[in-house]
Amino acid sequence: MLLAGTVCTVRSSKGEEVLLGSNFTFSCIFNKQCTKLIFRNGTQIKYKKKTKLIFRNGTQIKYTKKNISSEVSVDIENITEFSTFSCRCEENPEPCGLDIKPGYPPDIPQNLTCVQKMNSRNVSCIWTTGRGTIIDTTCQLRVHGDLGYESIMNSTGFCHSTFPIKSSIMSQLVVLLNVSNTLGSKTSGPHTINLINIVKPSMPEIVNVSCSSRWCNLHTDNHSMSLVEIQYSPVNGIWDTFQTNAKSRLNISSLHPDTTYNFQIRRKINHTVGLWSDWSQPKQKKTKEEAPDKALDVWYLQERKPPQSKSKCFRIFWKELNISDAKGKILRYNISVQEQKGKRNSIIAVPPSRNQSICCSNCSVSVSAVNSEGQSPVKIIQLRFPGLVKGLLSHRPLNNHSIALFWPKLDIAGTEYVVHWYPVGNIEGIQWIRVVDTTAHITGLQPQECYQCAVTALRSSGPKMATIKGISSWQSAPEQGPVPQLGWKESKSLSVTWSEIPQKKRRGCLKKYTVYLIDKLKGDIHNFSVVHPKRQYVISGLSPEQCYNLWVTAWTDAGEGPRGSGLPFCTPSDSERMLSLVILAGGAVLLACLILLSICQFSSVHRRFLCCCQCLLPIIPDPANSKCAKTYADDQSEMKFYLDQYDSSVNEEPDNVEVEEVPYPPICTYIKSFSQESSSSDATQITRITDITEDYISTHRAISGGEEEDEYEEERSLDEFELFPSTHSPFLEPLVLTGGKLMLDVVKIDCSEFLDCT
Repeated sequence: MLLAGTVCTVRSSKGEEVLLGSNFTFSCIFNKQCTKLIFRNGTQIKYKKKTKLIFRNGTQIKYTKKNISSEVSVDIENITEFSTFSCRCEENPEPCGLDIKPGYPPDIPQNLTCVQKMNSRNVSCIWTTGRGTIIDTTCQLRVHGDLGYESIMNSTGFCHSTFPIKSSIMSQLVVLLNVSNTLGSKTSGPHTINLINIVKPSMPEIVNVSCSSRWCNLHTDNHSMSLVEIQYSPVNGIWDTFQTNAKSRLNISSLHPDTTYNFQIRRKINHTVGLWSDWSQPKQKKTKEEAPDKALDVWYLQERKPPQSKSKCFRIFWKELNISDAKGKILRYNISVQEQKGKRNSIIAVPPSRNQSICCSNCSVSVSAVNSEGQSPVKIIQLRFPGLVKGLLSHRPLNNHSIALFWPKLDIAGTEYVVHWYPVGNIEGIQWIRVVDTTAHITGLQPQECYQCAVTALRSSGPKMATIKGISSWQSAPEQGPVPQLGWKESKSLSVTWSEIPQKKRRGCLKKYTVYLIDKLKGDIHNFSVVHPKRQYVISGLSPEQCYNLWVTAWTDAGEGPRGSGLPFCTPSDSERMLSLVILAGGAVLLACLILLSICQFSSVHRRFLCCCQCLLPIIPDPANSKCAKTYADDQSEMKFYLDQYDSSVNEEPDNVEVEEVPYPPICTYIKSFSQESSSSDATQITRITDITEDYISTHRAISGGEEEDEYEEERSLDEFELFPSTHSPFLEPLVLTGGKLMLDVVKIDCSEFLDCT
């Protein structure tokens, strides 16, 4: 682009289009005196001033500057990109300038290709110049004996031209090619073209596709071509190609069942004449299903059996069939359990499940996959608990996603080995491989993930299993620390527990925990190590009335993780401990009393308790051994006693009670006599004797009224016994006091019936 102005004019020593990487001079001629400025792509650049010299007859003469125009210029080296150069006066913003375009001259035209579409009278040709010229380039095709046909080269260096065939009997064309621009011009030719060789059939069309499970037929539009090329591939797969002479119906065999394919075709007049047509639009079709023909790969692990179950429990796993083996969509899995007694139990599991729990005794399991066309071959596996072998497995990481596993053959021998592994805590993600060697490469592991791994040797005498606690292809220190909690606390000891770290935060296999304890007063830090998976520790030796802070960290083989949240606490004082013990003991005693009072509500317990209490009262010695008894031993006549009943609340004269003495059995009890004197009252209760002066009373179980009446009274008094003391309690009965003096020669106390109160 040329910017012309009244202030100045510009020019280039090599024009507006220059060879890429060349040098040239850019000049500005100003029409008036001013402060001159030159810019390149808007950036000011330095310039050199040119002074004109005027001579007269070979002698330089002086001139006036203001009458003569002045010129400034810059030398540009190695230009490689399109640039705009401009000039202006500092006092006048109006510029003048020039766009400089670097480029290449054209190369010799080559790679001429011409096409004549079937049933068309036009020919289209295309050729190249080896490389793009960057600058505008003109292409020309000249047919021998005719005018030339011009076009413009595109940016990628291709030229094209279309021209008509004037004679229907013409079989050949002779053409010349020319390419030119401001930097040069090149010509090639003459080129001879046989029209029969450039005929191109129209693009074919696939009308319909019909398929079975192994082959497909392509139905195309009617055409007269004898050569057809077919390409087909599974979706997102690799194309396969073959040629055939069929015309309207094309058969493709050796396909896979239940697979979606893309189909395309193109055609040609024959093997030697003409050009290939364009590929047809792709047509998609899915083949039909077949019954699976491959048995499942099945494995199992032992499970904990349910409570009160006598059967053994297993988790059955199987690998899903790949697309080529499944031969269709798997609808379900048939699982049959065969016990030794002949009892058969069938279970059906549906996708996406690939495992099933089985509880049985001495049984085998058969598993098969089912699609719409049938069932796969049955895989039978005997369920037996493997014998465990410890300390045999070793491993070595190969990279971030694989591990090599080793074990000795002599200690865990077998005809075949099953190596299984799964992420810790996710048994659903189990994987396994079968090997015959004592080495296995476990692949597809996730970095910073902990896996449980085991090797099972399959032997006729029974399987043997060796396990390894945790393996990881690559691990780092845990990302998060455990959260501690207080379990129980005493003045000098503490039980602390902590939470599990989430699986994604572990970054490998946990090996141990460290419990940190800091004394806030002294600043001492103590640490205690706990092996994973244990999550509890008892800290002893704490000082009373002291405050501490506690936290827990977790470890992998790569190092220690960050501390979890802190847990501040203070130990109680000894006085607080004693107070808590007293409160605890008082509560226990109160609870025991309440329990005893509740038990005493029962009548049988009540009766037993009352009898025992009566037996605890003092026992009167045997009056038969007294002097008085010996004196009146010969008098067997009836003796009558009168007892005054005294009631402290009544001032009336007490009634006399007549007591009859009856013979007593060899073992008997006696009426108890008490004497009580009160310092604050003159009231006394005495037994008044009418016929004798001595104060001895001997009786059987009843005082009067007979044996039956006494038993009735006793039952009535026991039934009236309640939880709290009443007037019927044996401890609140009126006391019987005897007057006079008791003289005994020999005192005999028989305790044989102390507890016999029934």
